[in-house]
Amino acid sequence: MDFCERHGEFNMINKNLPRSIGSAILALVIVSMIGCGANTPSSALNDNVQHVPLVNKPEEVKTAIASSPLESWVGEYEFSEYAPPNQNMFYQISIYKEGKSYYAKIDIDGFQTMERLQAQVEGDGKAIKIIFDKYLPDNLWEPYQPGDILLRLEKTDSALNTFWEKIQPMLKDQGESGKTYFEAAARSS
Repeated sequence: MDFCERHGEFNMINKNLPRSIGSAILALVIVSMIGCGANTPSSALNDNVQHVPLVNKPEEVKTAIASSPLESWVGEYEFSEYAPPNQNMFYQISIYKEGKSYYAKIDIDGFQTMERLQAQVEGDGKAIKIIFDKYLPDNLWEPYQPGDILLRLEKTDSALNTFWEKIQPMLKDQGESGKTYFEAAARSS
């Protein structure tokens, strides 16, 4: 093996190393969040509790767990495209709760593309807007401004419909809003 072949192999390893490290860190964060969830101290649970006085006895307090309609959106969503001979685009949206707010981490990888975005999630149990917040490490392009609506998702009885906004699909025939593109990712048990 000559120097050029070894150098090319080294560059390939260097290109894949940040992604491997990022995947390992993400896996560790997820595992630590799952482990911490089982032993949540009662003081942390009190953040989601409302005290509502009873109608017939004002001095008593009824405790009710506050639940956000956005909770049903927490999870992973994926969409991919392919254009011959070898152009692929992979979209992944991870919706999560941090404090009292909901966010989306968006990864778009493919033909001349590597976008890493954080967005705010606003809406209800039926529809959400994914609103650009900031760029994350390893992002290559910066076309969005804070407050830009990247896309909207809407649940119907039988589908998850996508409404493209600032984020657009690679293929023009996939650009029609109101159709099903993203799907909930399979969850491992």
